[in-house]
Amino acid sequence: MGKPGISDYDEYWDDRIERKHYQYTDVHQKIVEVAQGVLGNEQARVLDCGVGPGHVYRELSKLYEAYGLEISEKVFGLYRFDTSRIQIWDLNNGLPPFDPPLDLIIASRIVHHLDDPIGFLGHVRKNLREKGWFIGVIPNICYYHHRIKFLLGKFPPISGAHVNFQTGPTFEKMVVAQGFELRQLITPKKTIRAKFWPTVFSQDLIYVFQKSDP
Repeated sequence: MGKPGISDYDEYWDDRIERKHYQYTDVHQKIVEVAQGVLGNEQARVLDCGVGPGHVYRELSKLYEAYGLEISEKVFGLYRFDTSRIQIWDLNNGLPPFDPPLDLIIASRIVHHLDDPIGFLGHVRKNLREKGWFIGVIPNICYYHHRIKFLLGKFPPISGAHVNFQTGPTFEKMVVAQGFELRQLITPKKTIRAKFWPTVFSQDLIYVFQKSDP
């Protein structure tokens, strides 16, 4: 068995672009809505960690002073907006320093790519202002479809891009231990059962944390 994760992100994006796997989804829309909910209409500095196809960055840059970090140069070919505040960066190296500190940091579907997620969260906290916000989005490995496949002795379609795995509660506990307070757990799905029990019935989990006092 080879090393888990992605060895070449340019090849990864070549494949996704060829398959046209970069559409605007309910997850992107919900992240933007949540960001607006915590920031309001005030001026704010926002960082999108792992810009990916650029949907969240594009929408938030219309409202706030937005910055982005992205590991692949290939994905820039999808962008039809100003990229001057997007930096090529490997999040395994933490975060570059931001001065003044940021109001919101977003890490959407990216933490499971990282060799040291706890170290990354330390950099997130360091670069946030007092009472700043962190939105972490993770794929739900405990989604009920996955549970059924495990029950039948089959491995669910969990991406081989994962370097580390967290269930929703494990992710929440890990972030809180790094100096954050959970404010909301949100699902992009509109079904009643997903809203009532997202850790079972939602494929993606959107966690909203606020930096706690020292």
